Parts: sequence; C-alpha cells; structure tokens
Amino acid sequence: MNENKCKIGENKSFLRFLTALLIFLIVIITEIPVQAISAEATEEQLKVMNELEGSDITIGEYLKKTWPQFYDELTEEQKERVNRWNRSWPKDPVSIEEKDVNWHSQNISSNITALNINLKWKNPASNLSLKIYSPDGKSFGPFYDGFDNITNGQIYFFIRKDSGLSTGEWWYAVKGETVNGTEKYTL
Repeated sequence: MNENKCKIGENKSFLRFLTALLIFLIVIITEIPVQAISAEATEEQLKVMNELEGSDITIGEYLKKTWPQFYDELTEEQKERVNRWNRSWPKDPVSIEEKDVNWHSQNISSNITALNINLKWKNPASNLSLKIYSPDGKSFGPFYDGFDNITNGQIYFFIRKDSGLSTGEWWYAVKGETVNGTEKYTL
C-alpha cells in the first residue's frame, strides 16, 4: 500500500465521517427515525476496516465484518437489501482539461440491483458531462450539471432494477465540456 495514503484509523475526522455515514445508512435502510445512536470503533474493528479498504464487497458483507451488532439487528428484508449493494470507497481526485474524455469503469456482479454515480468538481464555471455505458450495450446520458435542476458542480446518477443490473463492466465517460485550464473531480 502507498505509504502516503492514510489508514482509516489514523485520521479521526475520517473515522467520524465514516461512523456518521454508517449511522445514516442504517437509518435510511430501516426507514425508522432514530433519536440518538452512538458508535465508536474498537482497535480490532479499525484493523478489519483497514484490511477491507478498497475491496469488492457488498455493504452487507462490510457490516457483518466491521459492525456485526448493527447487522444482526437488521430485519431479513434489510439484510437481503444490503447484501445486494456494492460498498463504494473514497477515490482520489482526477484532473481533466477542456474537450478531454476520461474513462472509468466498475464491475457489477450478479444480484446487484442499484448503481450510484456521483461526479463532483469544485469550480462552478467548469462544466463536465457524464455518459454511462452498460455491459449489454445501453447508454445513459450524456448528463450535465443542472439536469437535476440544480447547478452545483455535481452530476448524480442513480439506476435501479429490482431483477438485477446487467452484470459485467460498466463504463463512465467524463468529458470536460467547458474547463479553464484543468479541473479536478471525484467520481
């Protein structure tokens, strides 16, 4: 592993963010309002989180290994749902210039029913576009900032198919439509 990258347990702000994100996901999954939940990761949990970082697993598998007490409290329907969702990981920013196209991909395995893509950049004067290609030859987009009626340097794409998404490599094309110099983005 690159020594310049920080481990999850070495950055308390990131750990707090990760804990808050986990709590948020649990609240969304259960669809029941929660007044207060508090959780602190043990040293053993931090070790497991570091070992799992970047691996291709579902949210359910991640919860079973890192927060088994939360996973055990889920209903069977909730467990079925989180066992179908891939766990995503923070990525380093990528740079793009005007008219350039950067390609990204993600492998979707069987039983995955939803895909979220969140393209973000900082400079609101820049405009990027996003086009998605499925393994079965379908394309979605291109989408531009503002297609959701909000111009905020972000394109959020969500697709869901209860019978399962097409398995295989999904490709995303990010194009620098209007960029002054270079623009950094995350996907």
